[in-house]
Amino acid sequence: MLRSAEDALESAAGNQGMHPTDFRCLGYLLNRNEPVSPRDIIAYLSITSGACTALLNRLETAGYIRRVPNRDDRRSVLILLDETAAAAPLALHRQMSADYTSSLSDMPDASLEAIAIYLERVQRLSSAMNEALYRRTGRDDPGAK
Repeated sequence: MLRSAEDALESAAGNQGMHPTDFRCLGYLLNRNEPVSPRDIIAYLSITSGACTALLNRLETAGYIRRVPNRDDRRSVLILLDETAAAAPLALHRQMSADYTSSLSDMPDASLEAIAIYLERVQRLSSAMNEALYRRTGRDDPGAK
């Protein structure tokens, strides 16, 4: 199931001439619907700060995002999504999200709740396993690769 979803995301990104991580980032920015810090993006995508810089450079070059000063911390920037410039990849992202949502529309609430509980538990277990692995290897940042 996860592999199929990953394949669909990679195909969608390729359809837009984008790297899958870039496409994921645009979806994250769309769903957040507010300026975010590079640190937020790093945590969400589980990438290094260097990879995030390269990602943001690609998205900025394409015109999809802008870096703006953070009013609360003059040493940092916030990332703003330009929904007009990113209209094509965002339309595809919205369509994919709508398709996933509609595929569940006829399921009873009890079934959806059971699925949500299962996915939440898998996510918690996976995070715990990931953190334990990084502790054993002596690395500080479980989000870094």
